[in-house]
Amino acid sequence: MLANVNGTTIAYDVTGQGYPVLLLHGYPQTRRMWRKVTPALAKRFTVVAMDLRGCGESAKPPEESGYDKRTMAEDALALMRHLGHERFLVIGHDRGARAARRLAADHPEALAGAALLDIMPLEWVFNQGRDGYARRYWHWYFMLQHDTAEAMLHAAPREYVLSFFRRSRQPLDPADVEHYVEAFTRPGVIEATLADYRTAYEVDRPRWEAEVRAGKRITTPLCVLWGGNGNLADAPVLEAWRAVAADVRGEAVAESAHYLPEEQPEATVRHIMRFADEVGAPPSP
Repeated sequence: MLANVNGTTIAYDVTGQGYPVLLLHGYPQTRRMWRKVTPALAKRFTVVAMDLRGCGESAKPPEESGYDKRTMAEDALALMRHLGHERFLVIGHDRGARAARRLAADHPEALAGAALLDIMPLEWVFNQGRDGYARRYWHWYFMLQHDTAEAMLHAAPREYVLSFFRRSRQPLDPADVEHYVEAFTRPGVIEATLADYRTAYEVDRPRWEAEVRAGKRITTPLCVLWGGNGNLADAPVLEAWRAVAADVRGEAVAESAHYLPEEQPEATVRHIMRFADEVGAPPSP
């Protein structure tokens, strides 16, 4: 389905019936990444899974300035309002989790809680140019290189996308991986990818740093989950999030690297259900 919201077109699916939950996918993926957890969640929730702007079947605005996480968060909020949901849970993975964090900071009145899957605060990562973090997040810096990044991604999009999925602890479904490769090569996606990461550095990073310096903390309850065998296995995850948010819980998910909903779907569902109970999201009637 398609909705015209916040000045763009957002593709989404709705399944189940109950308290509303919004799913925001990661990179380089689409809303398909939730397909292993959606059936279980739909037994309790109305599950809305959307493609972020620039991804999948959603529109790909050409203006680079339109890909900051506040704009993406407003897309998500506008979609849920369009569907009649005034208050909901948001579950975000990777880039989707960065939009979910922004939504949690800007609109605590709209959220019962936000689950952030396998991310650290963006500004924290950009400050870790040592101890291997520059190597772990090499693509963040690569995509800041104008013209060079465009040329290389267009020259070898398949190899680029596959390089991410080779890092999973549990192999992803080959059909899903082929879908992500195909989706990445659609017109406008590479440009949107670069805009996303460039605005993260140029817009989102200084915005978060200014808010942290001003003592502004996220008040929306957060559940932070990360792969026990991924990039964040040795990171001070809860400590970093508690420095920027008032209500944080979470833990590592065993036998998973970055792609928690696909590598460990049952564990991901258990954590989401428990978090929903903790923040008072009602069970289905």
